[in-house]
Amino acid sequence: MGSLWTVAGVVPLLFWRLPQAVAGALAGDLFAAGQGLGLILGGVVAAAVRPGRWRRLARTAWALDAVFVLIILPVMAALRATPHFGPGSPSWTPFMALHAVSTTIYLAEGVLGLAVVARAL
Repeated sequence: MGSLWTVAGVVPLLFWRLPQAVAGALAGDLFAAGQGLGLILGGVVAAAVRPGRWRRLARTAWALDAVFVLIILPVMAALRATPHFGPGSPSWTPFMALHAVSTTIYLAEGVLGLAVVARAL
């Protein structure tokens, strides 16, 4: 959860300090690395939490991470790699739609993770 929240704080700084294309590429790499690690560690946590509501929450967060890492991020990377990618390109609208979905999933993961971590304390 710490890496998820850290990336959420760092990515806006990238867009503030760097050209948009560079910031976007770095943000994508950070999300992929952080979510990949989260997929592994989230599985461990989801298995370790006692059965009941909290385990269901942990497993829900883990499933959201799996969708993010295994489906959304690769599709977004493929769209970003299309020739002349940017506003107005054919791949821009689906990319932005997936961006909205991924933002929602990322927020949900953060909230679910916060609930599980708070419960563990």
